[in-house]
Amino acid sequence: MKNKIIIGLAFATPFSAMALVLQGNHTYNEEVNIPVTHAVNKFQGKLSSGIDIQENSNTVFEKNVIINLVREDAPMNGSSISAIHNHYNNSSTIFNGDLTINTQGINFYAISMLGENTITVNGTTRLTVSDPDENDAIFVHYGNVTLNGESYINGGINTHNNGVTTINNKSIINGNILTFNGGTVILNLASGSKIVGSASAFGDPDDTDVGNPDDTGIIKINLAKDVPWEINDNYSYITELAGQGNIKFTNDISNNTYTNSDNNYGMLMIENLKGQSTFDLRADIAAQQSDKIVISKSPEVVSRTLSAEGIHTINLINNGSSNTTGAEKLTLVEIDDNATNSAQFIINHAAEVGGYQYNLAKEGNNYVLASYNTLTSSAMAGVSFLNSNYLMSYVETQTLLQRLGDMRHSGQYGDVWLRGFSGKLDSFSGGKLSKFDMNYHGFQLGADKQFSEDSPFVIGAYVGQTYGDPNYRHGDGSLKSFNTGIYATFFDNDGFYIDSVAKYARQRNHFKVRDTANNHVQGTGHTNGLGLSVELGKKFKINDFYIEPQTQFSYTHQNSASIHATNGLNVKLGDYNSLIGRASALFGYEINSDNSNINIYAKTGIVREFDGDTYYKLNNSKESHSFKGNWWNNGVGISAQLNQQHTIYFDLESSPGNKFDLLQVNGGYRYSF
Repeated sequence: MKNKIIIGLAFATPFSAMALVLQGNHTYNEEVNIPVTHAVNKFQGKLSSGIDIQENSNTVFEKNVIINLVREDAPMNGSSISAIHNHYNNSSTIFNGDLTINTQGINFYAISMLGENTITVNGTTRLTVSDPDENDAIFVHYGNVTLNGESYINGGINTHNNGVTTINNKSIINGNILTFNGGTVILNLASGSKIVGSASAFGDPDDTDVGNPDDTGIIKINLAKDVPWEINDNYSYITELAGQGNIKFTNDISNNTYTNSDNNYGMLMIENLKGQSTFDLRADIAAQQSDKIVISKSPEVVSRTLSAEGIHTINLINNGSSNTTGAEKLTLVEIDDNATNSAQFIINHAAEVGGYQYNLAKEGNNYVLASYNTLTSSAMAGVSFLNSNYLMSYVETQTLLQRLGDMRHSGQYGDVWLRGFSGKLDSFSGGKLSKFDMNYHGFQLGADKQFSEDSPFVIGAYVGQTYGDPNYRHGDGSLKSFNTGIYATFFDNDGFYIDSVAKYARQRNHFKVRDTANNHVQGTGHTNGLGLSVELGKKFKINDFYIEPQTQFSYTHQNSASIHATNGLNVKLGDYNSLIGRASALFGYEINSDNSNINIYAKTGIVREFDGDTYYKLNNSKESHSFKGNWWNNGVGISAQLNQQHTIYFDLESSPGNKFDLLQVNGGYRYSF
């Protein structure tokens, strides 16, 4: 074939079988192809190679070199073979074209450098061994191997005894990097590169001689922006990390492959950290385990200094299902006290773990993950169902005037009525559950009948629906409450009345928020409540003016609820009993005629929650919560009866308190038969 040389086996010697022997000074201007048909097992397990580099040779390959070799027999006495093999000294081999090596078999290297020589590849390098976890693509005992073009390496890199391996440019490396006995690996990887594998400048981390100064090597890694390094073992130790790469551990944390490790998470030890790296770390703060960055060195390494500089980012994955308490701390970065340290570590977003939000804080030289009991957006929203349900029950517990206007003007055969209301609740104060607000609106429809024209008793029933639009941190939600009840009212001609209401409510809550990683999180909960309210008052008239002292007690039992958020967080809301007491006074003015009555009033009073103790659970972490507190209730209103049958009433009230603020508008219509 023109411009292509197929190398045969004519260069075989009694001691080794080689497809191509490099001797003296030579330049190859044609493409070289060593085909797979020259299977090296034909040489009865003797040391074999595709290209054998002899002593004092200087060879230049101007065109592409392709080597495809197979070893089918088992190694003899642990012998290894190489596609490119060098055992002698003082040789130089330069590949200006592409170098492609594919090997199959046990103990089969792609490039093996045993002498003090140099191999330089300026074209694209493609090295593939059949078992990257067991076979090295590059094995350097002495000398220098330099790859300047793009590299695609499927196999390990093993360099020791003062050997040097340097890889520049864009490179895809799938294999472990190992140095010891003074060996050096330098990776200067351009954009588009990727490393999958561990790195150790101490040789085998399972070796009982780890820490022997004779075992130490040097690994320097410089990664271009966003170049990934996936560490698939739980231990790596390098001399220097620079650039702006993205480093993460991908080892199986359920399988401890490093016997000297305390846990199965990953640890990357770095002697000198530079640049602006990003570290994707896994953390189980509840179990006090995580991947870790350590700026340190073995005590046996005396001559090398320690340093940390640059601004580095830590990425953490939110995990709502974790059983955290908010009180944990976990160290993610350890920096030796003897290191020259100007480095800063930040996180791209607070970590949501369980129901709590954790941030990165500096403690001494180290960086720890700590919460200080800050709830996540989803936990805050789920637990705030307590507040919204409590307040919804409060606004649905109406006074007599809000429900019926001035009931003393009741119809002979009965009444039907419709009440509408709308309002806003905000500034709920409750420790961790602060910054709550909700707009709401609803209606109630009812009917009642006086026992007889002369009877002081009226009984009735109503149904209603209330809708809330709560706002949460980084999101919002919805609340729908169905409520129904029966009531009985007694009033006499002297202005005294007693009004009692028994009610049932079923509430459905839903939230949709974004977490710190900008992911959507949703949750839904249902709960039921039963309540009883008793209100009494007496009107004292002074000509057309009057004053009416009132008091009201409202008891509610709210059932528990469970919310399963889409991020794995489980929120349990405890049941509770509420007992609200109100002491108020109305100051009014009445205008009466034959066919109409107008009542204009202002009211003020104090309201107190006497009970309201409850709890919530975020996964298994239990927190107490209480609705106890006081608030004022003020308002103005008007009730007008027209033509003895139509009553229109309007009420505006405000309730500022130490737990929440309320502003509500009530309006209604009653028709008397």
